[in-house]
Amino acid sequence: MKELKRLLPAVLLLLLACASDEKQALNRAREALNNRDFSRTVAELAALRNSEEELPLEARYLLGRAYLGLKNLAEAQMHFKALLSEDTTYQDSVALAYKQRGLELGKVGERELALECFEEAMRISTAIDMSDAYVLMGELYSKYGELGRSVYYYRKALATLSDSTTRALTWERLILILERLGDPGDAFIATEEAMHEHHYYLEPRYCQNGYRYAQDLLYRGQMDSADLIITRVLEVPLSPMLRDDIYFLAGEIRLKNGDIEGARAAYREVLKLSLNASSALIQRARERLALLGEEVQ
Repeated sequence: MKELKRLLPAVLLLLLACASDEKQALNRAREALNNRDFSRTVAELAALRNSEEELPLEARYLLGRAYLGLKNLAEAQMHFKALLSEDTTYQDSVALAYKQRGLELGKVGERELALECFEEAMRISTAIDMSDAYVLMGELYSKYGELGRSVYYYRKALATLSDSTTRALTWERLILILERLGDPGDAFIATEEAMHEHHYYLEPRYCQNGYRYAQDLLYRGQMDSADLIITRVLEVPLSPMLRDDIYFLAGEIRLKNGDIEGARAAYREVLKLSLNASSALIQRARERLALLGEEVQ
């Protein structure tokens, strides 16, 4: 018993020394990580990894972040998985680490690694704000021609984004992709949604997409819908470069819909725009009015 009492202080001192070494190693690792010295972060924690003791949870977290910085996603995933199996309160922190690294990698062209980081972030937690990541995912998929996925992530971004400037840029990118996909209805509806958020600089695109959508509806024989769309387009201030075509199309739709007076009014507007309208379009408007029994000077 006396021998045990003599050994006890020595054991306590040894335990305190080990705890102090662990604390110092964690402090040095945190400092290295804050300085983005990822290799040094791993090195500072090497002694803890090589000991027979279980790695502290924070060490797992720091190692995971360090390996993310080194682009070693397999090693990062191993440490994060071990961490979360012991303590799920780290979920949001780990997801944020993946998201932040994905943003960094995506902005320097590391597409595949960035997307893998974002996928891990979404898998681990649904509580963190991913709106900026969704915008970048939309951009990365768009650059490689995966337009369907790009549309999906731009729409997810718009469901959560709050900043007006970022929303405007995201709407613009989404509308451009929808135009490339060739569905005038989707492009027009998206432009109209953006206009409802007061992004009025999109008015020319709104008119252009509305014209294309109304024209598509006209060709498919959906006259009431075509008339509705062209009427909505005519309610906004029209660019002089677009008015003649839009008014002529309005005349065509109304004529086929049996609205003779509405058609005449639209064709007359084309003639009023003679300075901007093409001579061919002016001639066609004159011919339509003549067929409707109206003399044109």
